[in-house]
Amino acid sequence: MSQDASRSIPLLHPPRELELGAPQDTFWLDADVSIVLSARATDETVATARLLQTAIQVATGLLLPIRRTLRPLEESRSIVLLRADRDGPVPSTDLASVGPEGYALSIGQQRLLVLATAERGLFYGVQTLRQLLRTQGRLLPALSIRDWPVLPNRGVMLDVSRGKVPTLETLFRLVENLAAYKYNHVQLYIEHPFHFPSHPEIGAGSDPLTADDILALDAHCRAHHVELVPNLQSFGHLRRLLSLPRYAHLDEVGWQWSLTPAREETYQLLDELYADFLPNFTSSWLNVDCDETWDLGTGQSRALAERLGKGRLYLQHILRVRDLAAKYGRRIMVWADILLHFPDLVAELPDDIVLLDWWYEAQDHYPSAALLGSLGRTFWVCPGTSSWNTLFPRIENAIGNIRTFVRDGLAAGASGMLLTDWGDYGHYQLLSLSWYPYLFGAAVAWSGPDIELDHFDRAFALLFLDRPADDASVRAIHRLGRAVTLPSLGLPNRSNSALALFDEPLAGRLIERTDPHDLEELAEAARAALRAWVALPDAQLRHDYTFTARLVVFAAEKLLASQRVRRLLGSLPDPADENGRSRGLMQLDEAIATLEAQRTLLEPLAREFEQRWLAHARRSEIHQTLDRFTALGQRYQAAIAWLREQRQRYASGQPVDATLATYSPGPYHPLWEEGVQKLLELVRLAGPDSLPAQLRESLEREGLLGGAG
Repeated sequence: MSQDASRSIPLLHPPRELELGAPQDTFWLDADVSIVLSARATDETVATARLLQTAIQVATGLLLPIRRTLRPLEESRSIVLLRADRDGPVPSTDLASVGPEGYALSIGQQRLLVLATAERGLFYGVQTLRQLLRTQGRLLPALSIRDWPVLPNRGVMLDVSRGKVPTLETLFRLVENLAAYKYNHVQLYIEHPFHFPSHPEIGAGSDPLTADDILALDAHCRAHHVELVPNLQSFGHLRRLLSLPRYAHLDEVGWQWSLTPAREETYQLLDELYADFLPNFTSSWLNVDCDETWDLGTGQSRALAERLGKGRLYLQHILRVRDLAAKYGRRIMVWADILLHFPDLVAELPDDIVLLDWWYEAQDHYPSAALLGSLGRTFWVCPGTSSWNTLFPRIENAIGNIRTFVRDGLAAGASGMLLTDWGDYGHYQLLSLSWYPYLFGAAVAWSGPDIELDHFDRAFALLFLDRPADDASVRAIHRLGRAVTLPSLGLPNRSNSALALFDEPLAGRLIERTDPHDLEELAEAARAALRAWVALPDAQLRHDYTFTARLVVFAAEKLLASQRVRRLLGSLPDPADENGRSRGLMQLDEAIATLEAQRTLLEPLAREFEQRWLAHARRSEIHQTLDRFTALGQRYQAAIAWLREQRQRYASGQPVDATLATYSPGPYHPLWEEGVQKLLELVRLAGPDSLPAQLRESLEREGLLGGAG
């Protein structure tokens, strides 16, 4: 496709082949046009035609009739949907190489034709046509397209286990939008929020999904050519389950993380959970997860690990869950992170297991993809949206991660991409923020990694945001996405923008570590975004984006104020100097007033957070984040009270405590600082060697590991 064609036809998925016709050969959509199907068209074809009918009505106001006919190609002024394998004879078009999801689309003066060899191909051809309708309206340009995906499996996995369970309505909309942009695979990551009839206490208190919910969602997915694949954590990451007394005996080492493979009851439990869960899905797959089993072989299974080795012990568990899944007619997928440490054992995996290779940081190369390809494994690449552990997605990281990982996966023979969207520490980020990474992933997984970012941004603005191609709203996404990763804010797998929000007001670790210039740019980027996003036509996007921008401004200003207070405490004039003391008291009063104003803002911010959450999700475990707002408010009260005491000392001629020696922040560990404390618990239980080298090195750099034992 030429650059000129790309700019004149802003499709999210640049087609493999696109030729523009003569300008005078445009197709006018008027009331005399019909949507025409073959007499042999199935209900699936009719459903696809209904989607097109609705899109035309939205774009033009015209409700065009749908008709079956014996000779569809003889109809003038028509939009024709045909399957070449069923509705022949059809025009001579090379469809042999496009596969079941490929299609040909041609537009002339008298006829618009979508041609494919399968229902999925017709569906995706219509999605391209829907994009044309969004940008071209009732005057469609003459063109010819032949297109098909670079990857047969294009999926999104949404975490629903870190506190937030979307409403069924939200999940329906999610599937509709993902399908419109040519995703064909969805997973909901589940550790506990499902109502297991045999074990109801596991999901209790989390507003869990039910079998009825899954049946409805599965049917909705199938209607949109999306496979809903069951995903149930089957080894580690089971803190909720293992915290319940009924299952405590299955805890590997007392860390409430991994099921022990040393007890047969572990497999009895998994069998019962699979029996409750799997019959509600029509997919023949099950993602058993089994990632990050950091405590494996440290407790009940220590003797087994010493005899077999940790790698073979892990492999043994995978083979057991494979057999359990097979009882219910399922093949398994498993995250590849543990097995990549034992490549010699990968060859012992049965060929029917799919390995999911996850890495979430942008890199120049992903050696794991090449390794799995060289081992002849069926594998998918799994980049991330970079929207968790941050107040706003790390957009540039997501772009690099998705583009390069798919590139390396294609080169190594990957058969799919699963874009992961996690929700660490309460899933406080809003789902709307993931749509830019979702759609970039959709474009790359369909059209390939060489898609031009400028082309994508133009299409994203026009098709998703309903804004002009060069609109400030997209520039604001990029600027704020860069700001959250500025040198003193950006970290692997996270951004300190989130920690800045909940950091302790006087004793927080970020106060001395964060460059104030980075915070000033973060605040200004958020203010610019707020100005750009107030014009977004979609109300949900507008509310979610503008609230997020407001939250970022607060977080940046909060940390800047904390830095000013700390500097002030160390630079107050000598209290023995009456004139200096008067000036210092005014400065202390201003600092106290600033903290009081910020504390006052917390309550309305928490209320709006709650409103935005409930616009998309069940109440479920929202308390995780609301409790953080409450705890931060309490820290503000303590900080203000302490500052008032210091003011009294200073007013009486005594120096203030500039080193905060008398200030007690208490056991306050927000977000991943809480996670660090959990890791230190594992160190105490099992020793530092139980941690992966990367985590151990990180704790050592922070000076936290030496005192853990």
